[in-house]
Amino acid sequence: GTLAQVPLLRREAAFIEFEPMFRGVALSVALSCGFVVTDKVFVNNQLVAEGDSVEDNVGCHPHEGSTTFKVCGANVKVVAHLMSNCRDYSKYSETIGSCDAALGTDHCDEKTLTSGYTNHFEWKAYSYDIQPCK
Repeated sequence: GTLAQVPLLRREAAFIEFEPMFRGVALSVALSCGFVVTDKVFVNNQLVAEGDSVEDNVGCHPHEGSTTFKVCGANVKVVAHLMSNCRDYSKYSETIGSCDAALGTDHCDEKTLTSGYTNHFEWKAYSYDIQPCK
C-alpha cells in the first residue's frame, strides 16, 4: 500500500511513515529537542528557563530592559535585541550562548550588553529570543 507521512513536531522536519491501515489509530510519540538539565537561561541574573522548561520558553519574549544575560549548556542560545518583538537593529542584537559541545555541558556564556568604539556604554534589550542550537 501507500505510505503516509505525518509531521511529528511543528518545528521539526522529521516524519514517521506508517501503513494506511493505521491511519485511524492515534500515535503518541515523545521526542526531545535535546535540552538537558545543564541548559539554563538567565536574564539579569534571574533564572528564566532550565532543562526541560527551555522547550516551553523557546521564542521571543518582550522585556522591560535587561543588560546582562547568561546561557549555560551547549543546546540553547539567546539573541538579545534592543528593539521589541525580537527585531534586529544594526549592532544592537547580541547572541549569547556558545552552542559548542566541545566546551562541556557546564560551560556558560555571560554577556553585559555594551556598544561604542572608544567610549563603551551599556544598552538594554527590550526583547530576547530563546533558540535551540542547530
